[in-house]
Amino acid sequence: MSPQLVMELTKIVAQRYLKAKKKKEKTKILDEYCANTGRNRKYAISKIRKTLFHAEKAKKKRGRKKEYDSAIDQYLIQIWESFNHICPERLHPFLQSGIEKLEQFGHISIPQKEKIQILSLSLSTLKRRLKSHRERNGGVRGLSTTKPGYLLKKHIPIQTLSWDVEKAGFCEIDLVAHCGGSMAGDFIYTLQFVDIKTTWTERVAVMGKSQHAVFEGIQKIEALLPFPLLGLDSDNGGEFINAHLYNYCEKKKIVFTRSRPYMSKDNAHIEQKNYTTVRKVLGYDRFDTQEHLKLMNDLYTNELRLYLNFFQPTLKMVEKVKIGSKYKRKYDHAKTPYERVLACPNVSDERKKQLRTIYDSLNPVQLLRIIERKVSTILSLSL
Repeated sequence: MSPQLVMELTKIVAQRYLKAKKKKEKTKILDEYCANTGRNRKYAISKIRKTLFHAEKAKKKRGRKKEYDSAIDQYLIQIWESFNHICPERLHPFLQSGIEKLEQFGHISIPQKEKIQILSLSLSTLKRRLKSHRERNGGVRGLSTTKPGYLLKKHIPIQTLSWDVEKAGFCEIDLVAHCGGSMAGDFIYTLQFVDIKTTWTERVAVMGKSQHAVFEGIQKIEALLPFPLLGLDSDNGGEFINAHLYNYCEKKKIVFTRSRPYMSKDNAHIEQKNYTTVRKVLGYDRFDTQEHLKLMNDLYTNELRLYLNFFQPTLKMVEKVKIGSKYKRKYDHAKTPYERVLACPNVSDERKKQLRTIYDSLNPVQLLRIIERKVSTILSLSL
């Protein structure tokens, strides 16, 4: 008998042998197997046992037992899309409050079993489950439009560690040019603030970068901040380094500092936000009309500021250690700027109460839809 036939016969005999309950039946099966194959009984018993062992092993699945249902993926993707595809590190601590907000306005309905599973997900599991859906968009470098301001530079100190960054109100400030790759003529800039303690951001669009236009923009942003403005840190551009802004800060006792020339890392907080809160929203197109200006300010002072500050968690680096030639960075738990403001002791209770009232009334999905619609309108004017 050929080896292939012996193998097939062994599989059949092994199943009969397994089902046999009496010793006489098993003896009879072994006798038949030995007579058909010409093998002795010891070989027959060994062969049948091996066949049964491999058959049992094949039934068992390798790997860990599956802890989460595949049904939770559809809910995870819906939550992730509702908060503008933020990274898992920012989404993970925000899951509970995010789900509560979406349920408040009826945008999602998660069964209790799936909700418990979602809230018990570890960060690494969340990363794996969102991996196939995450989008990676490449960036395009813009032009630098900063020209040095020479007046008063000796009066405005370079920023050091003298700031009390444990208080809300110490802000970095910068301009983002919407020139579309050409510096010719007048075009719009986005003037942006970021608070170092709370990561709260505000922005306003200005036509050109004259001292007057920028100063007016600073006053508009100061009125929007949920805390008093205590400090300003800018680059060395003439739109900031001027007597108008310097005297204003002196009068209101606002600490006014500047970065070192050609050292963009001195303004790391604002440089990062320039991309995430302006470039990722409006891109690199040219905006140079009054209609652009009006629409951009409508977006900035309404839906965008609310969505970014109330529903976009941020990470803050708490430790940076050099190990060999590399740096190891440790970050805190992601929180929204709104949550960070509520935790600040130098923000008044009345202001915190106002912010809670605003938060309770906000619908994140509706805000995102309005933002997308307004951005499409702004971009369509540039075509």
